[in-house]
Amino acid sequence: MKLKLISLLFIFSIVNLRYSYGWGAEGHAIVARLAMQLVKDDVRQNVLQALNGMPLDTAANWMDIMKSNPDYEFMRSWHYVDFAKGETYKPTNQENIINRLTLTYNELKHKNTLSDAQIKDDLCILFHLTGDLHMPLHTGYEDDLGGNKTTVKYDTNKITNLHSFWDEGIIKYGKITDNSCLAFYNKSMADSIKLVDFSAWMYDGRKLLDSVYAFPGYELDENYLQKNKTVVQHQLLKAGLHLALILNRLFYTPAPQIDFAALAKTFGNGIEAKDAGEKEGKRVTVCARVFSIKSTNAITQLSLGGAYPNNPMTVVIFAKNYSKFDIPFEDLYKNRNITVKGMIETYKGKQQIIIDEPADIRVL
Repeated sequence: MKLKLISLLFIFSIVNLRYSYGWGAEGHAIVARLAMQLVKDDVRQNVLQALNGMPLDTAANWMDIMKSNPDYEFMRSWHYVDFAKGETYKPTNQENIINRLTLTYNELKHKNTLSDAQIKDDLCILFHLTGDLHMPLHTGYEDDLGGNKTTVKYDTNKITNLHSFWDEGIIKYGKITDNSCLAFYNKSMADSIKLVDFSAWMYDGRKLLDSVYAFPGYELDENYLQKNKTVVQHQLLKAGLHLALILNRLFYTPAPQIDFAALAKTFGNGIEAKDAGEKEGKRVTVCARVFSIKSTNAITQLSLGGAYPNNPMTVVIFAKNYSKFDIPFEDLYKNRNITVKGMIETYKGKQQIIIDEPADIRVL
């Protein structure tokens, strides 16, 4: 009977191992603080307003804090996605970190339909899971439960598992701080991040797993710590940059409504978007609001005067000119008032202007 009880307890402990934390409290706080340094000023104000007085460190760790509350048991599988070494992620309807981040991000795109409480909860989820996504063992191997079944030892008498060492050990023993992560920052790194792509970010972290498991026996030495301290600092910074991109997309302040008819009259060739059909083949300056943006690896289309497909005209930017634009088109133009210069053409029954240079669009 005693042996049976011990076996049951062992099985229970293995099942519950996967409920480990992501970066630990300080790691998640670092990600949130980095992101809030990197977002635009108006976005920072809007995010803090949405948190309604909740401290940033608490918001970043809210999902882990709620693990002790049985009412939030349903969130446990949201923190990770595991699959076998050598395999690729197969989309599923099951709850995991990829699906929950996607759902939360899409939900906040329509935050004007949500209650303040739901916006706050979703924001806390984004903070936390964006951090978790960049911890390599939260996208780890299924047979090892993301490093939870691998016992390791660091220094004397510090017995733990690999997942826990990556959660908190490297940050603690490596004395990682916000500033030590920011030391790796450069503007080209930030400018290269143009798309919110949770799957791509997951694979970027997962490719580090060979290095994560690169140690003999079960003892982790100082070389392992110092090598992976750099890895963790890079991952925390990437998480902060990616979270900043997400927040910039979701919590910007839309431009105010203006009188485009009056504005158009200040240009010799100025028109409103709705009048583009009358100017086929002519060079004009269109005064309008960007209602929606569709961007792919080949082409970006800005819908002027209304959301697609009800927009009277479109601004087209081809991929060959993407490198001329500093930051993502969503950040640059969505819900902005602009003037755009160019020749009106008709494509599939809709008027458009093809632009080659950023100077052809001016944000008002």
